[in-house]
Amino acid sequence: MRYLLGLGNYAMGDDSIGLRLVEHIAEQCLDIDFEAIEVGNNGMLVLTYFTEETDLILVVDAVRFGGAPGDFTLFSPDEVDTQKVTGGISTHEGDILRLIELAKQIDQPIPPIRILAIEPSSMDIDQGLSPELESRFEEYVQAAVEAMRQELE
Repeated sequence: MRYLLGLGNYAMGDDSIGLRLVEHIAEQCLDIDFEAIEVGNNGMLVLTYFTEETDLILVVDAVRFGGAPGDFTLFSPDEVDTQKVTGGISTHEGDILRLIELAKQIDQPIPPIRILAIEPSSMDIDQGLSPELESRFEEYVQAAVEAMRQELE
Protein backbone atom coordinates (compact mmCIF):
# COMPACT_ATOMS: atom_id res chain seq x y z
CA MET A 1 0.00 0.00 0.00
CA ARG A 2 1.09 3.56 -0.64
CA TYR A 3 0.16 6.55 1.51
CA LEU A 4 0.11 10.30 1.01
CA LEU A 5 0.21 11.81 4.50
CA GLY A 6 -0.58 15.45 5.20
CA LEU A 7 0.90 16.96 8.35
CA GLY A 8 0.10 20.33 9.85
CA ASN A 9 -2.30 22.45 11.84
CA TYR A 10 -5.33 24.20 10.31
CA ALA A 11 -5.03 27.05 12.83
CA MET A 12 -1.45 27.94 11.91
CA GLY A 13 -1.68 29.46 8.43
CA ASP A 14 0.70 27.85 5.96
CA ASP A 15 1.39 24.99 8.38
CA SER A 16 -1.94 23.61 7.14
CA ILE A 17 -0.69 23.06 3.57
CA GLY A 18 -0.19 19.30 3.99
CA LEU A 19 -3.69 18.85 5.42
CA ARG A 20 -5.33 20.99 2.76
CA LEU A 21 -3.50 19.14 -0.01
CA VAL A 22 -4.56 15.63 1.04
CA GLU A 23 -8.09 16.86 1.78
CA HIS A 24 -8.30 18.31 -1.74
CA ILE A 25 -7.03 15.11 -3.36
CA ALA A 26 -9.50 12.99 -1.36
CA GLU A 27 -12.44 15.30 -2.17
CA GLN A 28 -11.65 15.49 -5.88
CA CYS A 29 -11.72 11.70 -6.18
CA LEU A 30 -8.74 11.91 -8.49
CA ASP A 31 -7.71 8.75 -10.31
CA ILE A 32 -5.23 7.69 -7.67
CA ASP A 33 -3.96 4.35 -6.48
CA PHE A 34 -2.85 5.47 -3.03
CA GLU A 35 -4.54 6.51 0.18
CA ALA A 36 -4.55 10.23 1.09
CA ILE A 37 -4.65 10.71 4.87
CA GLU A 38 -4.79 13.82 7.08
CA VAL A 39 -2.41 13.18 9.96
CA GLY A 40 -2.74 16.66 11.44
CA ASN A 41 -0.37 17.48 14.26
CA ASN A 42 -0.41 13.93 15.62
CA GLY A 43 2.93 12.98 14.14
CA MET A 44 3.00 9.73 16.11
CA LEU A 45 0.14 8.51 13.89
CA VAL A 46 2.69 8.26 11.06
CA LEU A 47 4.22 5.25 12.82
CA THR A 48 1.05 3.23 12.18
CA TYR A 49 1.96 3.26 8.48
CA PHE A 50 5.45 1.87 9.10
CA THR A 51 4.62 -1.72 8.15
CA GLU A 52 5.96 -4.46 5.89
CA GLU A 53 2.95 -3.89 3.61
CA THR A 54 3.75 -0.20 3.03
CA ASP A 55 5.43 0.37 -0.33
CA LEU A 56 5.76 4.16 -0.02
CA ILE A 57 4.95 7.07 2.25
CA LEU A 58 4.93 10.60 0.84
CA VAL A 59 4.69 13.22 3.59
CA VAL A 60 3.51 16.72 2.67
CA ASP A 61 4.35 19.43 5.17
CA ALA A 62 5.34 23.07 5.58
CA VAL A 63 9.11 23.10 6.10
CA ARG A 64 11.50 26.02 6.39
CA PHE A 65 14.35 24.95 4.13
CA GLY A 66 15.62 28.35 3.01
CA GLY A 67 13.59 28.78 -0.16
CA ALA A 68 11.29 31.63 -1.08
CA PRO A 69 7.76 31.37 0.33
CA GLY A 70 5.84 28.94 -1.87
CA ASP A 71 8.91 27.08 -3.16
CA PHE A 72 8.85 23.33 -2.75
CA THR A 73 11.28 20.45 -2.88
CA LEU A 74 11.03 16.68 -2.82
CA PHE A 75 13.60 14.68 -0.88
CA SER A 76 14.14 11.54 1.16
CA PRO A 77 14.91 11.65 4.90
CA ASP A 78 18.46 10.40 4.40
CA GLU A 79 19.21 13.58 2.42
CA VAL A 80 18.75 15.86 5.44
CA ASP A 81 19.79 16.05 9.07
CA THR A 82 17.56 18.59 10.78
CA GLN A 83 14.35 18.91 12.75
CA LYS A 84 11.31 21.08 12.25
CA VAL A 85 11.15 23.63 15.03
CA THR A 86 9.25 26.90 15.25
CA GLY A 87 9.96 29.30 18.07
CA GLY A 88 11.70 26.59 20.06
CA ILE A 89 8.64 24.32 19.96
CA SER A 90 8.18 21.45 17.53
CA THR A 91 5.09 22.12 15.43
CA HIS A 92 4.11 18.45 15.47
CA GLU A 93 4.30 15.75 18.13
CA GLY A 94 7.13 14.16 16.21
CA ASP A 95 8.81 15.27 13.02
CA ILE A 96 9.36 12.57 10.44
CA LEU A 97 13.10 12.29 11.09
CA ARG A 98 12.57 11.70 14.80
CA LEU A 99 9.83 9.20 14.04
CA ILE A 100 12.17 7.24 11.77
CA GLU A 101 14.75 7.11 14.56
CA LEU A 102 12.09 5.94 17.02
CA ALA A 103 10.93 3.24 14.59
CA LYS A 104 14.52 2.00 14.26
CA GLN A 105 14.89 1.83 18.05
CA ILE A 106 11.79 -0.33 18.39
CA ASP A 107 12.66 -2.49 15.37
CA GLN A 108 9.69 -1.30 13.35
CA PRO A 109 9.98 -1.62 9.56
CA ILE A 110 11.00 1.59 7.76
CA PRO A 111 9.23 1.84 4.40
CA PRO A 112 10.49 4.05 1.58
CA ILE A 113 9.71 7.65 2.58
CA ARG A 114 9.72 10.86 0.54
CA ILE A 115 8.92 14.35 1.79
CA LEU A 116 7.28 17.12 -0.23
CA ALA A 117 8.41 20.19 1.70
CA ILE A 118 6.70 23.50 0.99
CA GLU A 119 8.36 26.71 2.21
CA PRO A 120 5.80 28.63 4.29
CA SER A 121 5.35 32.37 4.26
CA SER A 122 3.69 32.50 7.67
CA MET A 123 2.90 29.96 10.35
CA ASP A 124 1.20 32.48 12.60
CA ILE A 125 -2.28 31.85 13.94
CA ASP A 126 -4.46 32.12 10.83
CA GLN A 127 -7.19 29.97 9.31
CA GLY A 128 -6.03 30.23 5.69
CA LEU A 129 -3.02 29.93 3.44
CA SER A 130 -0.83 32.88 2.53
CA PRO A 131 -1.27 34.29 -0.99
CA GLU A 132 2.12 32.80 -1.94
CA LEU A 133 0.95 29.25 -1.19
CA GLU A 134 -2.66 29.71 -2.28
CA SER A 135 -1.56 30.81 -5.77
CA ARG A 136 0.53 27.64 -6.22
CA PHE A 137 -1.82 25.15 -4.59
CA GLU A 138 -2.66 23.21 -7.77
CA GLU A 139 1.06 22.99 -8.53
CA TYR A 140 1.60 21.26 -5.17
CA VAL A 141 -1.28 18.87 -5.84
CA GLN A 142 0.22 17.95 -9.21
CA ALA A 143 3.70 17.50 -7.70
CA ALA A 144 2.35 15.17 -5.00
CA VAL A 145 0.33 13.04 -7.42
CA GLU A 146 3.27 12.84 -9.85
CA ALA A 147 5.65 11.86 -7.04
CA MET A 148 3.32 9.04 -6.00
CA ARG A 149 3.03 7.82 -9.59
CA GLN A 150 6.77 8.06 -10.32
CA GLU A 151 7.53 5.85 -7.35
CA LEU A 152 5.62 3.05 -9.11
CA GLU A 153 8.09 2.96 -11.97
